[in-house]
Amino acid sequence: MIKNALSLRAGIDIGGTGTRIIILDGGQEVASETVPSAWFATLPLALRARALVDKINHLVPAGKTLVSLGIGASGPVNNATEIIENNDTLACFSYYPLVAQLRELLGVPVAIDNDAVVAALGEYHLGVGRGSERMMMVTLGTGIGVALLDKGQPFRTFDGKHPEAGHIPVSSDPVTCYCGLQGCWEMQASRTQLQQTLQKEAPDLRWDANTASVLGEMVATRPRIAAIMHHYGQVVGRGLNTLLALYGPDVTVLSGSAAALLPLYQTGLETILAHRASGYAINRNITCSTLGDAAGALGAAILPTLRGSGPH
Repeated sequence: MIKNALSLRAGIDIGGTGTRIIILDGGQEVASETVPSAWFATLPLALRARALVDKINHLVPAGKTLVSLGIGASGPVNNATEIIENNDTLACFSYYPLVAQLRELLGVPVAIDNDAVVAALGEYHLGVGRGSERMMMVTLGTGIGVALLDKGQPFRTFDGKHPEAGHIPVSSDPVTCYCGLQGCWEMQASRTQLQQTLQKEAPDLRWDANTASVLGEMVATRPRIAAIMHHYGQVVGRGLNTLLALYGPDVTVLSGSAAALLPLYQTGLETILAHRASGYAINRNITCSTLGDAAGALGAAILPTLRGSGPH
């Protein structure tokens, strides 16, 4: 809990592409910065925790005190050891005691979880997921992150790990994902894959705040671009079809940089989700995140509060 008006919480969302740091004052974001994750890989291992601390301290306003830090990291994340185990997309922060180092340097409680979990917690407590009994969140970004919250509690495997549900087989594609699967959903439906496919047809397309509107114009005038987006909706739908049948959420929240493009691939998505007999119907209540790219960092910032004081 925030003990006084001078107390702040920090949240870090460490993704394969960018690391977003935010400072919360109560429920209000007062400062933020996004740093390319690759930048940390240029630093010696021993200096990476210090570099994060310097970034955090730079964002804390004068006269304010930091009381906690939460981290969401591209998984797998070992919740028992608090160590990131992701040499595939987050090697610069994997397999060393980053959390323990940050705890020592900052002198405050520090909590960590998978980035999909913290993004879901952010949306559940602060965004479109409020009031949900069972919320599933799918992040379409550098990879695919999936988290299920049952009455606000993350669904875990028997040994307490976060299930990597972005890595499920959805086709007979012979390409092998780094997870070991062929036909893996992440390899076909991540924003990274969509971006690579579009690059061949629209090499000048930039991925920024205007992408949705620019791409919308292309879809309306260029049949090949429209076909790519329709197909993308279908491959997103193939994974969702499985997860919706297994988990039965009351709402599914799409986040990540590809979520804003939903109107451009929704017809393809619907063609996949609609073909079920009545006795096997799924809940097609699918909506976009209201917190956008900030969901992960916001969820991370409230993570220590949700877990209690935690270790120091």
